[in-house]
Amino acid sequence: MNEFDKQFQQVRDLMTKSMGELSEKLTNYDNKLANIQKQVDGIDLNSQSHNRIVGAMTSETLLDRLSGIDSFQRLIADRRGRAVLNLAGKDLSLIERKTTITETGQGFMQTGVMPIERLPRIVPEARQVLTTRDVLTANPTTMAVVDFVRVQTPMSIASPVPEASLKPENQLQFVSVSEKIRTIATWVPASKQILDDMSELANFLNTSIRYYVDLAEELQLLSGDGTNENLHGLIPQASIFDSASLPANSTRIDAVGAAIAMIQTAKELPPTFCILHPQDWWGMRLLKDSFGRYILGDPQTVVTPSLFGLTVIPTTSIAIGNFLIGSGNPTASEIRDRMELVVEVSTEHQDFFVKNLVAVRAEKRLALVVKRPNSYVTGSFAGLKTIQPPSS
Repeated sequence: MNEFDKQFQQVRDLMTKSMGELSEKLTNYDNKLANIQKQVDGIDLNSQSHNRIVGAMTSETLLDRLSGIDSFQRLIADRRGRAVLNLAGKDLSLIERKTTITETGQGFMQTGVMPIERLPRIVPEARQVLTTRDVLTANPTTMAVVDFVRVQTPMSIASPVPEASLKPENQLQFVSVSEKIRTIATWVPASKQILDDMSELANFLNTSIRYYVDLAEELQLLSGDGTNENLHGLIPQASIFDSASLPANSTRIDAVGAAIAMIQTAKELPPTFCILHPQDWWGMRLLKDSFGRYILGDPQTVVTPSLFGLTVIPTTSIAIGNFLIGSGNPTASEIRDRMELVVEVSTEHQDFFVKNLVAVRAEKRLALVVKRPNSYVTGSFAGLKTIQPPSS
């Protein structure tokens, strides 16, 4: 036998031996699995028998257990004292609670497991459109006080003079008027955690706090009385409209026209806007003639609010039944902005730093300079008719 045959014979013997050992191990595994299966079947059989026995038994309730304890009975009767209930092992089943899984039980909010659809952004409350600043002229300033000189007593009119005669002397008086820069501000406290965890809230606070500063500004521009830290608004400085000068059966639209005439008669700047409450404006807008046609424009067309060429500004910042007519020309009045609206966040307030709180502050600084008060007329629609009665 050559060398190759010897090596081949050795390999074959080795493989035969290995296969025999593997076959023996598999046989042992099969026997072990059979034994395990017998044990599992026995356990399952015992478990089923136990369940049948337990199901046939009358289970004890927590109330039954408490009824058999004298200390609990005395506690119920005397409404005072002390009672102890010891539970261990299978006794804990007396206080187990099994509840059907429902949407309500799992909860939709906070840590509930049911998913919800959350719409982005926070829906703000109802807010009016702020327009008063838009009809006035605004310019910046770097000073704390705005001062201007106004003619108090104008010169008299010149007169014809004969040749070589003494010319009449004229004179005038000036007055200096000052308006102090005022601050309009507000702030709100918030925790750093809520601002970090809810980005929508941070954005909402940023826009909301700005709006309420601008709202205060609009009210001050119209009605500020000039006392303390209030602006000196347009309405307190405007000329008062006298409705007694109107003829009988005059309407609210007639009052607007008469106020325009009043400004022109005073030789003041031509008005450019008319500020009304929305109810007053729509009371005029819905007027019809004797044929049922709308006086101020067909409702199917887009009508720019206007009266006698003036831009009508409907706003709830003016009281119902009142109006203001004036000019947006800077010669009549202007806003001087010392500081535009600024929103700042800081922990430098009391103990905010150690409490992880922040103060969100918004403020602006400005002055309203009314140079020609007679360019503005304010009045009331009280006692005026909505529409002219038809002629007999």
